Amino acid sequence: MRLHHFLIAALFAVLCAGSVIAQDTAVPSRPILPGDRLRLTVHEQPDLNRMYAVAGDGSIDVAMIGRTMVGGLTPEQAADVIEDRLEEGFFRQATVDVQVAEFVEGNIMITGAVDEPGIIPFTGDEIMTLTEAILGRGGLTREAAGTEVKLVRWKPGRAMEREIIVVDVQTMLEDLDFANDQYLRPRDLIVVPRLGEGAERTHEYLALGEFGEPGFHPWSPSLDMIRAVTRAGGLSRLAVLGAARVLREDEISGQYVAIPVDLSRLFGGADMSMNIPIRPGDILFVPSEEQASRGEVFLLGEVARQGAFPLSLNEEATLAKTILAAGGFGKFANENRVRIQRTGPDGTKQTLQVDVGRILKNGAFEDDVPLLDGDVVIVPEKMVTF
Repeated sequence: MRLHHFLIAALFAVLCAGSVIAQDTAVPSRPILPGDRLRLTVHEQPDLNRMYAVAGDGSIDVAMIGRTMVGGLTPEQAADVIEDRLEEGFFRQATVDVQVAEFVEGNIMITGAVDEPGIIPFTGDEIMTLTEAILGRGGLTREAAGTEVKLVRWKPGRAMEREIIVVDVQTMLEDLDFANDQYLRPRDLIVVPRLGEGAERTHEYLALGEFGEPGFHPWSPSLDMIRAVTRAGGLSRLAVLGAARVLREDEISGQYVAIPVDLSRLFGGADMSMNIPIRPGDILFVPSEEQASRGEVFLLGEVARQGAFPLSLNEEATLAKTILAAGGFGKFANENRVRIQRTGPDGTKQTLQVDVGRILKNGAFEDDVPLLDGDVVIVPEKMVTF
């Protein structure tokens, strides 16, 4: 075993042992994430005691107080927020308990200058930090730019937008000071650049998903989509060609923006408008059928099955049909006042009210409302007893 591998293994063992000791005394609470399902208990108002799905914007819809932001809070902090809102207008003192009953899941991908890049299985109830993930994969290689590790994370409620958190992992490992370490979330992407890439952005592109050879590949000035796919080993049989995306870093904001690319038109129809130039630092993503969707919507309230539902690439998703696909309405649903909460392109909030009961009763599906990525559908109760 090489010396630096031995030191990495020893340091990882110390970190893990420290984590075990800390958990014996005080288990850190993992923040609430979109897609989680919460069990809420209000001792003074049993009618509110139920399961709540956390929407894509990090909120839950609680009768009496309405939509309440809990994303990013610990369950204890969320309970305090709900208590405060209940005490503002309903109770002299409220006693609230919040627990994460079902954790959102999604693997972590680590790529770049680490000894063992690849997929890290991860469930939302685990607690894992960025440095633990890197050390668990053999640590940084000698050519790693460890001061510029990028944690790329989905933005809540957005189909393909991600935020980038730059972390100085190398200094943390050298000083054994992990105050700036980051807790990981499902579907996080860890990119460890190589030395020299920062000044020139990078001379590589990254192929993710259903490629024959996923990972980093050399970039050249004449690189286009056809050459990039070929250089990455072609595409697997599971690839959904129409759902390909190029994630490109915006030079001003530093955020990744998604560029849709229909590879079925390129390779099946010779549509050269899809053969876009590939820039250094681009991320090419071609999903499988399981991964592919036009985003997701969130069903809350009096429906048979609450939670997140993917938007199909092959057919238009509408409100009534999506509710039926989720098992229909709950026993106490007010079918005539279903609400859609939507974020407009300019960031403004919109609320649409739809009489889904009439659509279903009369078969008037021509009046059904198409759903968009990030929509939050709320089915209220017929009557709330205080």
